[in-house]
Amino acid sequence: MLTYSSRPDVQESFDKDLKAITDVAKQYTSQIYAVTVGSETLYRGNFTGEELKSKIQTVKSSLPTGIKVGTADSWNKFADGTGDAIIGTADIIMINAFAFWQGASRDNATKVYLDDMYQAVTHIEKIAGGPDKKPEIWNGETGWPTAVGTDYGAAQGGLSNAEHFYQHGFCSLLDWGYNAFYFEALDEPWKPASIGDNGKAADETTWGAMTADRKAKFSLKC
Repeated sequence: MLTYSSRPDVQESFDKDLKAITDVAKQYTSQIYAVTVGSETLYRGNFTGEELKSKIQTVKSSLPTGIKVGTADSWNKFADGTGDAIIGTADIIMINAFAFWQGASRDNATKVYLDDMYQAVTHIEKIAGGPDKKPEIWNGETGWPTAVGTDYGAAQGGLSNAEHFYQHGFCSLLDWGYNAFYFEALDEPWKPASIGDNGKAADETTWGAMTADRKAKFSLKC
């Protein structure tokens, strides 16, 4: 199974990504499970819900039947109604939910994470007209940094805390029956610091469940 994500922040990028996927879509239809149009474009304010809906419609009309098309965005943009316009158009929605970036402590992180997902999913179901009418929903991203000192409020980076979140938070969502992507598979030591909502630089080089040379940091079994 292959998922493909495009980042249509500007028209040139959208056109290039659309060509890239349509060039191979017919040949690899059975291997391409879904295409997500955009990555947190609502969260960043790149698009309104209606604008993103239009992009999704364009991609859907360009791909063979059988390939799901949707988007990935922050949980709060689905919970607060920002993403309402795409519900009914998107076949699949990837909800990103990071208890870490909400400053949740180790002991509270699982509760925050699952509640974020619950708020987003229940709002999507309400707008869709019921659980049986909602699009397919995955957890697009969640995770925890393993380096000590990479803290955000009460959320403290570290191997033990990352393992605790994986086993108690991430695995719990899988137990609920949701598909999910853990952010991320491997450390990215090359990655520059990102700037969070608080305006401070944040280290995202050690979010991997494995080191850059593919050695597991803790058990990945749920």
